[in-house]
Amino acid sequence: MSNCILQDIVCQSITDIDGSLNQVEILKYWKVKEKVLVFISFLLLLSGVSEAQNTAVSEVGLPPNQTHLSVLYHHGIVIPHHANMIYFIDDFSRGVEINYGLWRFDREGWQQYYNYPEVGVGFFYNSYGNPDIYGQGMAIYPYLHFPIVRTSRFTLKNKVAMGLGYTNNPFDPQDNPWNQIFGARLNAYVGFGLYSGYRILDHWSLYASASVNHMSNGAARKPNNGINTLTFSLGTRYHFLKDELPRLKRHDAPRRNNRDIEVFLNYGRSQANDYNFNIYTSGSLSVSHIWHRSVKSAWSVGLDAIYFGAAPYAYPGIKEYVSHIDRMFYGVYGGRYWIMGKTSLFVQMGVYLYSHIDPPQPVYPRLGIRHRITDRLVANFSVKASFFRSEFMEFGLGYRIPYKNSEL
Repeated sequence: MSNCILQDIVCQSITDIDGSLNQVEILKYWKVKEKVLVFISFLLLLSGVSEAQNTAVSEVGLPPNQTHLSVLYHHGIVIPHHANMIYFIDDFSRGVEINYGLWRFDREGWQQYYNYPEVGVGFFYNSYGNPDIYGQGMAIYPYLHFPIVRTSRFTLKNKVAMGLGYTNNPFDPQDNPWNQIFGARLNAYVGFGLYSGYRILDHWSLYASASVNHMSNGAARKPNNGINTLTFSLGTRYHFLKDELPRLKRHDAPRRNNRDIEVFLNYGRSQANDYNFNIYTSGSLSVSHIWHRSVKSAWSVGLDAIYFGAAPYAYPGIKEYVSHIDRMFYGVYGGRYWIMGKTSLFVQMGVYLYSHIDPPQPVYPRLGIRHRITDRLVANFSVKASFFRSEFMEFGLGYRIPYKNSEL
């Protein structure tokens, strides 16, 4: 996605469309940034607490799986991470969230190593503070709620969601040139939040949340500054079973010392800048060495060969023609995997070793998801960035070569 959430909040420079901002506006702008940083730091801290609480079902026996439907009303603000947004935002952000979730209690499943998170699918509708310019957005997504505190009636958990977003009023050079947020109707959605619920009746709970929601298109179309909202919600949840939550006890994930080699070939496309409407091909070839530390986590190091077709037009200061071979970038990276059965979430941080064109920053992150189609064949979706500015989304296939399997 175009600008990752932390970059949107922290790393974006303030440049007024007229060349200046008064001191009051700048102070307000940075105060909003500080509050959001504190909130995100708190969510990341809670995420660490959640991961430390690996539990399994009590010895009494396996409880039945539980399903539920939640509806919440959201009210909050659009975070003005670009200076021109300060002038255009004139209203609060309002929205509705609908979630259908499942608690699966299974001794054989990966859920036991993450304290039995709630897994579900959700729909989110949100306004963006100025319907004439930014319009409204909606998203559909799978999500995970990782428990922090869980009793028979009370739950406190953090949410991670990633899915497909849609906006109804994107940038248009003639009809809507002021929208520097969305360059396309289709976008990627990412959501983080802190949710709590209390069971008041056999089938009903009261729910509340505080969440950060991000929407952008991963530089597939420009402009692509993306938008972030900070919202608070109230709502209710209907439990299809009247059973209260089971009592759980600690269960650590089994240690492993497996080793894999993975080779991935990825393909992507992106637009270079706002008024260059050409779409350029990109892609990467990567080779990773992966150490599995347990059934739920792994670390990796690897080598990258990256072709960024839009580089001569996206990077500043390049005026001469650059051949296709000179649009290659070579790097080395390290990464972390969170394994959930056949699906893994991963984060990589790389450093460029050689390139004909100097990139804006020497480091590049990659964030994505991988799913094992077979024991050897793996599908990949990820976002490749330069520092914290998205360059392209990539889809691809990989081949896994396990060469060491052992339990610690």
